[in-house]
Amino acid sequence: MILIGFVIDTWVWVEYYLGEDSRVNEYIENDSIDLFTSTITLTEMIKFLHQNHENPENISHVVSEIGIRSLVIPVTEDIAILAGEFKNEGFKGGIADTIILATARSGGHKVVTGDPHFKAISDAVFIKTG
Repeated sequence: MILIGFVIDTWVWVEYYLGEDSRVNEYIENDSIDLFTSTITLTEMIKFLHQNHENPENISHVVSEIGIRSLVIPVTEDIAILAGEFKNEGFKGGIADTIILATARSGGHKVVTGDPHFKAISDAVFIKTG
């Protein structure tokens, strides 16, 4: 039996960091499921934290927490090529979202997100907003 893991989208990590949407906790704090995060998500999180005027210590802590709670997957050549194919096929998300989708599909996982770009994606777990 193959166990499906979950690639955590930046949207979920931001919500978890803000503590405003408890629905993300069932994924982030669940030790019985395999969690993965794309390295591109680290880039997006650091940008988000700087925009919110977080101090370097807190930024370091958040990045460390992501690495503790999930396996961080690098953007490999295969993932980059797959992401390029998804963009060519019309995926409406930005490059980061496309890489996150490619990271999930390359490992046979699902994306957990609340980002509207993923709403119509069959292998995404979409957390409805508001």
